[in-house]
Amino acid sequence: MIWFFIFISVMLVTLLGLQIYWVLAMRKAQKQYLEQARHEEPTMWDVREVLLDGDKDLAVQLYCDIFRIQDIERARKEVEEFSRHINK
Repeated sequence: MIWFFIFISVMLVTLLGLQIYWVLAMRKAQKQYLEQARHEEPTMWDVREVLLDGDKDLAVQLYCDIFRIQDIERARKEVEEFSRHINK
């Protein structure tokens, strides 16, 4: 009977150790992801988020940065069309 309690105790300590390791690994991965995300170029997801916040001028500026567009009017039209699609 004592071996049963020893076995259960070892298993519980092992599971606790694995959970602690998992939490530490997830924190490290999250920190690395956030560091990497700060240095990336803007994406269409960023344009979408800015449009949903209501700032169309910044969305156009981001769109121009993403696609290296010099024509602001063309970028405005494309962002306006994109805005209509995401608001449906």
